[in-house]
Amino acid sequence: MQAGPTGRLGIVGERGFGCYWSARTLSLIGDYAFRTAFATHIITVSGSASVLATATAVLLLPSLLFYLVGGAVGDRAGSRRRIMVSADAARFLTLVLIVLSTLWTDSVPLLVVLAALIGIADGFFQPVAFAYMLEITPKEKLVAANSALSVSQQIGLIGGPLLGGFLVSFAGAPWTFAFDSLTFLLSGVLLLAIGKAPAATAAGPAGSAGQGDSAPAGQDGQGDQAGTSEDKHGADAGSGRLRQLLGDVSQGLSYVRGVHWLLISIVVGACTNAVYAGVLDVAVPLLMAPNGARDAGSLGAFYTLQGVGALLGAAVLVKLTVRRLGVTLYLMLALMACSLAAAGLIGGGNGALAMAVLYGVGLHFFNSLFPSLLQGKVPEHLMGRVGSFALLGFNALMPLGALLMGPLIAVLDAGDAALTAGVAAGCVSLAALLSPSIRRLATVPSQDAGPEPAGAELPTPAGPGTDAAPAR
Repeated sequence: MQAGPTGRLGIVGERGFGCYWSARTLSLIGDYAFRTAFATHIITVSGSASVLATATAVLLLPSLLFYLVGGAVGDRAGSRRRIMVSADAARFLTLVLIVLSTLWTDSVPLLVVLAALIGIADGFFQPVAFAYMLEITPKEKLVAANSALSVSQQIGLIGGPLLGGFLVSFAGAPWTFAFDSLTFLLSGVLLLAIGKAPAATAAGPAGSAGQGDSAPAGQDGQGDQAGTSEDKHGADAGSGRLRQLLGDVSQGLSYVRGVHWLLISIVVGACTNAVYAGVLDVAVPLLMAPNGARDAGSLGAFYTLQGVGALLGAAVLVKLTVRRLGVTLYLMLALMACSLAAAGLIGGGNGALAMAVLYGVGLHFFNSLFPSLLQGKVPEHLMGRVGSFALLGFNALMPLGALLMGPLIAVLDAGDAALTAGVAAGCVSLAALLSPSIRRLATVPSQDAGPEPAGAELPTPAGPGTDAAPAR
């Protein structure tokens, strides 16, 4: 694990994590700039809430389909870093195609299809990045690392929409997409600069298989039999690896089902994130940028102030010792829901911007504490798979939430739709506190990494893990 003098930078001053953090920060800035450009471009071209809702739903879907595969592949891969760099390269090339397509045509379907390819690469990147954290971060520094990553997310939230609104207003959506492509290119370079993980850690991803990707077919239960044809041997080996992959996914699912607080968290996260996707990606753009690109600055300001609020949350969290972890997590989730409901009630303007700050405070608390909880409780060899289920669970209903927001806005309006959806998400968040398993989550993982409930334990080969973003 590479480390150097940290100074005032803390864990970000350590070389390995510092490069990782910088890569994530750059790509997040590009992501949020893309988000502003994508929404305002579609409003400008179509002027339709239904088109925006459908486009957003399609954009969110591909990554969900690949989270489980990405997590299982990451747990057995010889190099998680190589997968992350490949995903960044794929996203860079896809964004270059998006730039060319939007310069050539105003076709929304073409833009959405190309943007969906980014989601496929993201489906591999996110769970692998979650698992990669333990290769570059000691366990005792995980809370600090996750807090730093949440700050990174908020820097992206602050800088990305601000840059996105500026670029869309003065240069147009295509050049905003070009900026996003550059951030993925730089992210890949920074990940390459981390260098190789120490031998003991680097061997981790393959640990549960014995030799990972380099394991001979015979170790997959398909023995090399004399006299078999080369084609048949290849087919048998492929079939063995498929069964192994499905077995890995099943093992992760069994673990999730056996841990009540985790299962409840995933269900509640799925419901609330569906609301956040619909409100933030459909209702808020229509509230803050009804004229499309001409109002891109207002929409960018809303997203930016979420990041400002999250930095305020970071300043508070760093001074706190969170003892009632479960209660804190779900009160923060309810705070996020209520702030979006209030923004809908206010109906845009400066009042809605103030609610964006409040949303950001809750966002930082949840996104710092929940990943640390996973990293402290989940066995390392399952971290990629459980992280995949968490990512999939939290994001599973987001396309549906975005899709349903279109007809809801048609029946009500953007403000009333945000109010209704926000109140519903707040009720679901508070309902989670009825569970004793949630209320028993009393301390942060670094202080209490106690055993899981009966039935949750699984055989423990070897392997690493770490980094999920539960709430949007």
